[in-house]
Amino acid sequence: MSGYGNWTQYSVFECFLTAVKFTEMQIKIEKLIKPEEDSVRVYVLDAGAVKRTITSWFGKARQQEAIII
Repeated sequence: MSGYGNWTQYSVFECFLTAVKFTEMQIKIEKLIKPEEDSVRVYVLDAGAVKRTITSWFGKARQQEAIII
């Protein structure tokens, strides 16, 4: 996930990606994982969901349109 988003918790990354970058990242992940051992979950949030996301008061402001992983 290095280079695609910010590490927010153990095994959790927050990414703001264009459709092209998301596809690029997805292809790289598919090449790296071992399906019998690994699990990758992607939660795609639209701009409305991002606006309703609650962040601690010291966190950075989020972008309006995003794909968050």
